[in-house]
Amino acid sequence: MTGPGPFGFRPRFFVPEVEAEDLPPGTALSLTAEDSHHALHVLRLVAGDACEVVAGAAVYAASVSAVGEVLTVRLQALLEGAEAGASYRVRVGLVQSLARPAALDTALEKGTEVGCSFFLLVRSAGSPKWAESWREDRLVRWKRVVREAAKQSKQVVVPSVVPLASIDDALSHLRDTGTRSLILEPGAPITLYDSLAELGAADASPRPVALWVGPEGGWTESEFQAFKRAGIVAARLGRSVLRTETAGPVAIAVARLALGDW
Repeated sequence: MTGPGPFGFRPRFFVPEVEAEDLPPGTALSLTAEDSHHALHVLRLVAGDACEVVAGAAVYAASVSAVGEVLTVRLQALLEGAEAGASYRVRVGLVQSLARPAALDTALEKGTEVGCSFFLLVRSAGSPKWAESWREDRLVRWKRVVREAAKQSKQVVVPSVVPLASIDDALSHLRDTGTRSLILEPGAPITLYDSLAELGAADASPRPVALWVGPEGGWTESEFQAFKRAGIVAARLGRSVLRTETAGPVAIAVARLALGDW
């Protein structure tokens, strides 16, 4: 078998339809058509090349066993701890106001790379016109972006991407899942780090956290009133004002550091 590349790098693939854990060595799995095409034509993998496979909730070292229109890999050993990749104690996600497509792609990609657990995409008053009637193929693209970012950054779980019609829908969704929300606002009196560091120190198993990122023009006064009625407090990232595509990934990284979960 060809060994891993420089610094131990092996390409990672997700096999979402396999839910069983503790699969025995020698188990053969087929990659998706999309992953097979990427492995063969971009990574140029051949039989015997090393890779990693995430199947169910487990990560395995594997190797390419058969090359064809659909690539087959054979599991070798269960990977655990740091070898398995990036897993987290606390679910930390972004509620991202729909923005320019390029900005949204950046927020999804970089947010995934730094450990975002989920994305809720909401229409706000400041969202662009296309957000009023976005096409289903955009959701397909968004899921592809986070999937590729999860593979590249060695995540154990691909973040979910859920579009919601309104801020009220997002508030309801988070309330039903017991998630704590924080609005990112440059003028807030407390920093995100300080707010979450207190939470991390007080609770060995904090509930999920959702960080709200506004549109390029900011939240409207009526939207702030909705957050106030929902009991959501604001926190600032730092001294500078960040673009909508930058604020989310930076906030995820800060939150993970504050929670001791980086």
